[in-house]
Amino acid sequence: MGFCASTPRDLCLAPMQGITDALFRAAYVRHFGGLDRAVAPFVSTVHAARVKPSLLADLLPAANAGLPVVPQVLGKDPGDLAVMLRALMELGYRAADLNAGCPWPMVARKGRGAGLLADPDRLRRMLDAGCGLLPGAFSIKVRLGLATPDLLLQRMDILNAYPLREVTIHPRTARQMYAGSVDLAAFAACLAVCRHPVAYSGDLRTVADGACLAARFPSVARWVLGRGLLADPWLPARLRGDRAPRDPARLRALLDDLLAGACGRGHGDRPVLGRLKEYWAYLGPSFAGGDRLLRRIRLCQRVEEYRRVVDEQFVQRPEWVEAADGLQE
Repeated sequence: MGFCASTPRDLCLAPMQGITDALFRAAYVRHFGGLDRAVAPFVSTVHAARVKPSLLADLLPAANAGLPVVPQVLGKDPGDLAVMLRALMELGYRAADLNAGCPWPMVARKGRGAGLLADPDRLRRMLDAGCGLLPGAFSIKVRLGLATPDLLLQRMDILNAYPLREVTIHPRTARQMYAGSVDLAAFAACLAVCRHPVAYSGDLRTVADGACLAARFPSVARWVLGRGLLADPWLPARLRGDRAPRDPARLRALLDDLLAGACGRGHGDRPVLGRLKEYWAYLGPSFAGGDRLLRRIRLCQRVEEYRRVVDEQFVQRPEWVEAADGLQE
């Protein structure tokens, strides 16, 4: 059993830099679906009076017609945030998300991403800017803290003071990155005091994970799928109760669309393969013999080599390996 009938089933695609862009979103919706919305990979603020259109190419409405998308912004200057939000509003967006959860040290050390939690005054100014332009439609993604999991709880009074649409919580610290276990006890403590709708993001990889989370946190408004969906594109459907066998032809069609779309951008073999190899890092372990398959894909230097490796993988029905549950109590 996945999510029970009484639990909100709003499923959201996580923003994963370099992977879940408009090309992936369109291809995924075409061949799988099951998502209610997506948060786009972040766009960084710029210190300028206007935003170059090229920075917003991934968010053009024409490229995002198949799935409701919320843009996400990374930055630390409220004036720059306002400039970016106005540019997004000119494209037609009426909601946006603030990235206060990116754990990468080069980001957090500069006071952006998860580093925003370390500076309560700057956090307030960013929320002033965002909620001032998008009252009731501005949201924030956060982690539990930087080195310890108690910082978000300390900052919850700040978040509660603003008219936020939603708070997405990844229950790890920035220091953890994506390693180790999620801290469900710390998540529960934050959920209990947060006055806004809360979305959960982190290690939801299997139907059993979904059942565990839905039973423990029935008030969660939205479930965010990232690495779990990349490893198993059928995950949203299975969380909703679909138990049909996985059809390799659908996955192959998704991979073919991603390859065609990447090649269509005309940047040459290296960036095309770089993008596909990053996706396969999540997808590969889902196949029997995935380690060998990944090694072969990583050795590819030309698109034609990659095509041959994938062709060989799908000549016969690939053996699927069920993911281990992502949650540890």
